[in-house]
Amino acid sequence: MLNKIWRYSHFYLTVFSFLFLLLASITGCFLAFEPIQKKLQPHYIENAEDISVAQLIDTLKNKYDEVLDVEVDKNYFVKASVFSMENDVDGQFYINPFNGNKIANIKAKGAFFEFLTNFHRSLFLKTPGRIFVGISCFLLFLIAITGLLLAIKRQGGFWKFCSKIINDKSIQYNHVTLGRLLLIPIIILALSGTYLSMERFSLLPEIKSIVTQQESVSKQTIPFSDFPVFNSTTLNDVKKIEFPFSTDEEDYFILYLKDKELTIHQKTGDIVQTTHYPFTKILSVLSFNLHTGAGSIIWSLVLFISSLAILYFMYSGSIIAFKRMRSKTKNKYNANQAHFVILIGSENGGTKRLGKTLQQSLIKAGKKVFLDDLNNYKSYPNIKQLIIITSTYGDGEPPNNANLFLNKLQETEISNPFTCHVIGLGSLSYSKFCEFAKSIQNQVVLQNQITVPEKNPLLIHNQNYETFRNWVLEWATSLNLNLEIPKLLASKKQKETVFKVVEKQNIIDDYDETFKLTLKSQKPRRKFFPGDLLGVTPPNETSERLYSIGKNSKGDLLMSIKKHSHGVCSNYLNDLKLNQELKVTIQKNKAFHFPKKSKQVILIANGTGIAPFLGMIHQKTKATINLYWGTRTKTSEELYKAQILEALQKKTLQTYDVVFSKEESPYCYVQDIIARDEKDIVKTLLSGGTIMLCGLITMRDGVFLLLEKICSRNNLSALEVYKNKGQILTDCY
Repeated sequence: MLNKIWRYSHFYLTVFSFLFLLLASITGCFLAFEPIQKKLQPHYIENAEDISVAQLIDTLKNKYDEVLDVEVDKNYFVKASVFSMENDVDGQFYINPFNGNKIANIKAKGAFFEFLTNFHRSLFLKTPGRIFVGISCFLLFLIAITGLLLAIKRQGGFWKFCSKIINDKSIQYNHVTLGRLLLIPIIILALSGTYLSMERFSLLPEIKSIVTQQESVSKQTIPFSDFPVFNSTTLNDVKKIEFPFSTDEEDYFILYLKDKELTIHQKTGDIVQTTHYPFTKILSVLSFNLHTGAGSIIWSLVLFISSLAILYFMYSGSIIAFKRMRSKTKNKYNANQAHFVILIGSENGGTKRLGKTLQQSLIKAGKKVFLDDLNNYKSYPNIKQLIIITSTYGDGEPPNNANLFLNKLQETEISNPFTCHVIGLGSLSYSKFCEFAKSIQNQVVLQNQITVPEKNPLLIHNQNYETFRNWVLEWATSLNLNLEIPKLLASKKQKETVFKVVEKQNIIDDYDETFKLTLKSQKPRRKFFPGDLLGVTPPNETSERLYSIGKNSKGDLLMSIKKHSHGVCSNYLNDLKLNQELKVTIQKNKAFHFPKKSKQVILIANGTGIAPFLGMIHQKTKATINLYWGTRTKTSEELYKAQILEALQKKTLQTYDVVFSKEESPYCYVQDIIARDEKDIVKTLLSGGTIMLCGLITMRDGVFLLLEKICSRNNLSALEVYKNKGQILTDCY
């Protein structure tokens, strides 16, 4: 419920302030360059801020007949108002504080920046405009805070806020990642703008300056250069110096510092009066500098990037909101009429497209279907089949529209028994892959009136549509339904690259039916890394299959493929001939690239999962690499043995252990030899090393179970901790 409040607050705050934030951000991008332009003017004298006030005053008094005031701006440019009969120089201009010479005239503010500043402050609406802009600044602060709370929820809690954000290649990933990077600058920008607006309309509490006075105790006249306060103060601390108008003792020097004003006797140098600025005034100056970037090129660039980021947040947030609103449900039949009920758990509406596809196919087949959110679950009088399709949010939690479902499942009386199927969507990059779907499956099987044919829910990685489509067709066949379901949902077309088969090692073990391909890119500059994914679309097919790839010592792409008797893509690849070309896509998989900083890396694979590791063991690295591999037969090992032995000889691979599940051996599965080397596993985790797994999900789950036991036996942190640190990397299928 709280998550829903933050989400709606984040959305409506943005809607209400959209126009003003848009205009303020655009003008803010340009205004960020004004301080940079000023800073780059040739008025700065190196080390000017280190000159003492005594030295400056002595220099000016000797050079000019009369000095009215001296001002040091935020860039440490020194401006002086002087009069001189001898030099025929008077007025206000920039000076060299070392010798008092004039170096440049003071130019008026540029018309372009003047125009933008006025527009940025009030949109040319004067007082009402300033009010609107001030309110928008405060709303920007609230938007940032609600966004922060949503990001914390998405990451699985406050302590995981800074942990790695899983890249699911969505616009929401960009929204969250950029928001986390620029959260503090945007909050500073919003708060400083709000403070300046409150000050402009006198909304801040009045705090009077603290004034302390003292009578001059010294009667001896001394030169300005000997005044203690002038000698102890440098231009770094000075904002302005006002000179006395006459030699009368009642006329004083006024020294404006960053936190106070000093009234100084012009004869004795004694401090007659000290006026300490209230905190509100100091905060006002700080807010102005932070909001405008005055005096700092780096901070001005940060403000420029932040203003651009706000524009991007408005764009990406609009896309996310549009997708969520577009996913609203339309039903031909109501809940009481439907024989087929499809319930969806979706955070941003992406999951619902699968439900809609199934709904439309069933309606075309003449069936009564009702599609709804999981939170709206109730008793359905005519239901025969319930299909639950849900994603998982954050750290294994339910999506926003599904957080009430488990409680409703317990509380709702079922009047008509039905069959239930659970489908989970998620990413294997998350440690709690499809955790909510698993929780639903566990609760549903406990209900007496519900039949659950499958022991486990169907779990789909990265919303793989082909997997979903295959399940629907099998399910429809079991019900004697003839469903027409499209082969592919519209998606962004990946850029294709042409590769040529330069080497092929055919199947040498009829039991294992594994073969290897070596492909060479027809574009030499096409970069890829071991662990990236190769997308292959067979002829006359519309669905792309993904394969984890390796790389040989020549830089060619390696594929390890298991041929399936009815596998369309594996048979297509097996039929390829030498020098035959094929079009594929390369998808970056940075979450499974070889770690650059780890000093010890353990590679664990089974079957064709060895493919990316065949490239990693030939990379130049200072890390110690140990390879564990489980395969079926010794014959299938021959496909890769030459490359593994080459890495051992070059010492880019330190150790290699293999087990055969269908041969006589003291070990059967890869988990067994990992258990044997428990001390090495412990040492790797404690030293900050990395464990990488590639292969079947069943292998991954077995290894995870073993690692949890190892951590427990050796008093290590929970395995989840090492996953969150990025020490456990997986690419399993």
